[in-house]
Amino acid sequence: MKSGKLHFPPWLIVFALLTAWIISCTHTANIDNIPVVCFEKDVLPVFQNNCAIPGCHDGTRSGRAFNTYTSIRREVTPGKPYSSQLYQAIIGSGGNRMPPSAPLSIENRTIISVWIGQGANLTTCNDTTTTGGGGGTVGTLRACYTRDIQPVLSSHCAMTGCHDISTHTDYVFYSYSSTMGAVSPGNPSGSKLYQSLLASGEDKMPPLSKPQLTTAQIDSIRNWISYGALDQTCAISCDTINPVTFSGTIWPIMQSSCTGCHGGAGGITFTGYTDVSALAASGTLMNAITGNGVSRMPPGGPFTTCQIRQFQIWVTNGHLNN
Repeated sequence: MKSGKLHFPPWLIVFALLTAWIISCTHTANIDNIPVVCFEKDVLPVFQNNCAIPGCHDGTRSGRAFNTYTSIRREVTPGKPYSSQLYQAIIGSGGNRMPPSAPLSIENRTIISVWIGQGANLTTCNDTTTTGGGGGTVGTLRACYTRDIQPVLSSHCAMTGCHDISTHTDYVFYSYSSTMGAVSPGNPSGSKLYQSLLASGEDKMPPLSKPQLTTAQIDSIRNWISYGALDQTCAISCDTINPVTFSGTIWPIMQSSCTGCHGGAGGITFTGYTDVSALAASGTLMNAITGNGVSRMPPGGPFTTCQIRQFQIWVTNGHLNN
């Protein structure tokens, strides 16, 4: 079914639930006063990223699968979170808790509880959220570490002379494990990484003399931390069927993975179309992306096969400013 109600971000759902709990002084909030939770955008990603992973509940072996609405709906009692076996497992303890490796964040547990309480319906909502990575709208508020976070950190923070492993002694951002030293899962405001992005003066990171993160990239980092700062690998939205454009395809990828290192004065710079087009015309761009005779770029990890194909299409079609 398609919900006709207005959709609000998950953090607002949590706030509303806690506010209702405080006002009523009971452990049961009035579910009718809480904005509708969208299954496809708010609920399904929780299960896909934490439960329906290889070797667990992905549907490739016998047992419960949590990768579709039908399979998830089978394990809940609509309107009654605490009577639902699935929710009991999520809030369980010890060996009875799921996922067994780490509990879901309070926000994720609340989203599932509210969804069940609202009837566990197949609700869908319009979503125009874009991630910090290159690829545009992906239909989810989730930010995944390998797709959205590490490329930005590699480009803007972990370059030589800054927070790379050979330069800095306290905070380094070249891998998930090192990045977690500056992150408090579920608490962006308490995470040194996020604090430094919003700081001013000498505490500001990157320094004001360096290329800055976009608002979308900062939002992705906040979102990633809010949802538990998990080490997730997610598919990248990549389209080689529809026209590949500079503004809609190439430049967003470069903003995520290149401009942090190549956005300042000196050396190879990427400040916009003119710089990128010149390197495309000379062959330097594709040589660097594919590692043809030079060190492969970006150093934080190569582009996907699909992304490389997008660059090839754009260059072959005349590297237009489209």
